[in-house]
Amino acid sequence: MKKFTLVAASALTLALAVPMIAQAGGHKGGGKHLEMLDTNGDGAVSRAEAEASAAESFGKIDTNADDFLTQAELKARREAHRAEMKAEWAEKREGRPAREPAADADPAMAEAWKARKEERKANMETKAAERFAAADTNSDGRLSKVEYTAHRLEHFTRLDTDADGNITPAEQEAARARMKERRGKWRDKLAGQ
Repeated sequence: MKKFTLVAASALTLALAVPMIAQAGGHKGGGKHLEMLDTNGDGAVSRAEAEASAAESFGKIDTNADDFLTQAELKARREAHRAEMKAEWAEKREGRPAREPAADADPAMAEAWKARKEERKANMETKAAERFAAADTNSDGRLSKVEYTAHRLEHFTRLDTDADGNITPAEQEAARARMKERRGKWRDKLAGQ
């Protein structure tokens, strides 16, 4: 049951974080996602546009239409998203020769890589469970539309640094710079291990 909770929390994290990470430029497809959020085409994302995006996302995840997101629904959405991503990656790799993973050449290296991968996965699941608990303000083990939207809008508020109700291109660029800086620190930390 604990694994199921962690998996569902991971799905929630993906559902909540990917749009805002993409919006902040942390994902190569960030511009496309931002264009989708900017429904009026003015170059900025308004709070109303972010709320509409959250409502649409909630509706897609809430497959049984009970106005709550369950762990099973979040897991299903995460798996569907992962399948979409794998299909995109396969399409991009189509026609290219297959690469031989370097780790396969050295069994010790392969084991070390596998251990690091499992450690990262466990860490991600722990953080996802924490984020789920933070979003589930009434602690009932499921997210209402209000809880989900409020959590999504926390990201909006962080990016809207001048608190004018819009995420402007300048704020988007500042968010990209902050994310790049954090990524650099993360990469430096890994290099030091």
